[in-house]
Amino acid sequence: MKTDRATYKGFNCLAVENDRLRLVILPELGAKIASLVYKPQNFEVFFQPTDGMYRPAVYGGDFSRYDTAGADEMYPTIEPCVYPYPGYTGAVLPDHGELWSVPWTVAAAGGSVAAEARGTALPYVFRRTVTLSGSTVQLQYAVKNSGDAPLYGMWAFHGLVACDETSRIVLPGADQVINVHDSRCLGPAATLHRFPHTADLEGRPYRLDRLQPRAAQKTEKFYVAGPVASGAAALTLNRNRLVYRLNFPPDRVPYLGLWVNEGGFKGEYNCALEPSTGYYDSLAVTCRNGRLRPLLPGETLNWHLAIELSPLNNC
Repeated sequence: MKTDRATYKGFNCLAVENDRLRLVILPELGAKIASLVYKPQNFEVFFQPTDGMYRPAVYGGDFSRYDTAGADEMYPTIEPCVYPYPGYTGAVLPDHGELWSVPWTVAAAGGSVAAEARGTALPYVFRRTVTLSGSTVQLQYAVKNSGDAPLYGMWAFHGLVACDETSRIVLPGADQVINVHDSRCLGPAATLHRFPHTADLEGRPYRLDRLQPRAAQKTEKFYVAGPVASGAAALTLNRNRLVYRLNFPPDRVPYLGLWVNEGGFKGEYNCALEPSTGYYDSLAVTCRNGRLRPLLPGETLNWHLAIELSPLNNC
């Protein structure tokens, strides 16, 4: 694995590559994985900024006002909320969490790239290590409670991929999803649907594993209902030539969200598979659902995520 210091779309970056992959990390912008190129097809996996540039972020800012591209780490919440648990009740948590808008400490050593950031509103240390192995990106995570009270925080991977109208969503073992945002097609939040075949509000057949064209001008956000049956999910990309597969441990990462943007948000076209440790989207909801366990003072939670890329005929 080779690493180089360079610049990428206006930011200093650390570029990592082997004979099959090239990956770019932006330390100043939340250690964002800004680019992941699958070399055998010369294909950029992650959605890129529509104006070709990234811009400095401000802690606590509205995520939608900045680039919505690449892959960010979301912790300790997705939607902005007030911390609802004892110990740090009342702490204000920003949109898409604290980590995407702050600089991280990033260093390459021993064939891996290690990155670290500390919480602002809550006391924790968040670490991520990236290693390339063939056509797979191995991500190792750890979050440590550095405070003196139990800490509740949910993590989710926010990897916006460059999908197209032929892309397919594959959720092994999933037969039901829950809509978590109000939708003109799928109904109000908390509506349950069968996966992959359901019906829209007009009773017409609707395929949740398919993408509608940009002209649909809508977005959808849903989760696999309850804990996942399998720690795997996949999308087909590059006009069905490439499989983008996420593998994660369901005992540590038991939930999976999906974001689908069919031109309805900023006119962009992308989607994201979002493995998550909480259910769903904000600590206010996880508190009501009782679906998040705390980290005790000094305790560390470890988990991993693998991004595996392969030609479709190997799916």
